[in-house]
Amino acid sequence: MNFKSYDILSSLIPGFIMLLAYLPFLGFEYNKDYIIGYTTIAFGLGYLINTVGSWLEDFYFFTWGGRPSSNLLDGKGIWKIRLYNHTEIKNNLKSKSQNSNPCNKELFSIAMRYVCTSKDNRMEDFSNNYAFSRTMLTCSVLSSITIFANYYYDWRAYLSIPIIIIFWYRVKQRAYYFSKEIFQIYSKIENI
Repeated sequence: MNFKSYDILSSLIPGFIMLLAYLPFLGFEYNKDYIIGYTTIAFGLGYLINTVGSWLEDFYFFTWGGRPSSNLLDGKGIWKIRLYNHTEIKNNLKSKSQNSNPCNKELFSIAMRYVCTSKDNRMEDFSNNYAFSRTMLTCSVLSSITIFANYYYDWRAYLSIPIIIIFWYRVKQRAYYFSKEIFQIYSKIENI
């Protein structure tokens, strides 16, 4: 098995955050002598958080007002992230579909298929950034639930709410950047 540094860090960072949030909840204190064991547990927790984050992806899309790829194809964007040639891209993608009336999800899938055959692009970096941001959002939500359950009476527990909002917006941005990058690479391949 070949691990990249991204694979390791994307599990360890959120895993350690969760571990440090849950240790007091479970009645344990952090002990530096157990760092190897903590690292193993943190990696497993991070992997679990990444899984839960992918399960929550449709919920996140709902809170964002739809899939970023679909919104971009419909000419909708968010602050600083727009797809100005969305009509040309959408028409080109429709011509590649076997379906007479393809949905935006299918069109994005077609664009992804073309982009994945291209080797010289930044798609993997954008995908990793989005996945890591989604994992951090999920980690902050789960950690906050634990903090609220234990310290609901302490005003400092509610400082996690702005953190969740910031992570929520950052994941949304990363999702839009990823989708826009796919469409830009596709445009370059197809000379649109």
